[in-house]
Amino acid sequence: MASLLATLDQLTADVASQKQSLEAALFALQSWLDANAPSLSPSDRTEFSQVLVQEKKNRTEGQSDDTTLIASVLRLHAMRLLFRFDAQQAEPLKPEDDTAYAQAKYRLKVSLREVETAVNEARIDTAIANAHHILGDRGANRRWLQDALIRIQTAAAKDLHRLAESIPQPDTPPLTFWQRIMFRIYGIRQEEIAKRTVASLRQIVDLQNAQMTEMATLLAESFNAIDDKLGAQQALGILGQLTTKQ
Repeated sequence: MASLLATLDQLTADVASQKQSLEAALFALQSWLDANAPSLSPSDRTEFSQVLVQEKKNRTEGQSDDTTLIASVLRLHAMRLLFRFDAQQAEPLKPEDDTAYAQAKYRLKVSLREVETAVNEARIDTAIANAHHILGDRGANRRWLQDALIRIQTAAAKDLHRLAESIPQPDTPPLTFWQRIMFRIYGIRQEEIAKRTVASLRQIVDLQNAQMTEMATLLAESFNAIDDKLGAQQALGILGQLTTKQ
């Protein structure tokens, strides 16, 4: 079996020499990883990660041409596909207990994870779309932008603020005699700890909402750049939906 890096190098060379399109190479990479991701060794993963780190350094130094662009996009797609594979193997989130607080917190955490994944996927879709634009494939450019738009549209519908506001204050656990003394000495109030716990979750929601807002803005700009007025209007609609919830 060829290594992941060897496969990426071959696909990059094929696209650069116009033996196949970037679109076809992306789907070929997905097929390869669907078949081989389970058998990738830790050393394969480490080697791939080191290449990503080096690529980031090269990007900072301003190295760029069509071959570099193609390789970068294929690696981004590979990273995304490996993340999907790992997520499927991970243990699902579970509520800590059956209290109203734990159940509400669980629902929020699940939605936060889904939104974070959608934003990361949308970023990669947009990067792929921009690469197709540079390479002159307008059809593929629109398709990948539309995929990113659908991801953000679906994520925005989660209404994280409503989920955060629905979280009740957690029940305060009973304290031992010595714990009560220590809390009194240091001026610690259980109710304040509970409020800060809920407030921290709401801060995470604000941060995630800001990430979605940034992506919706980027998508509106990307659709405008290719004169796709409908796509731009849809992105601006999502942006308006998000900003009214802030």
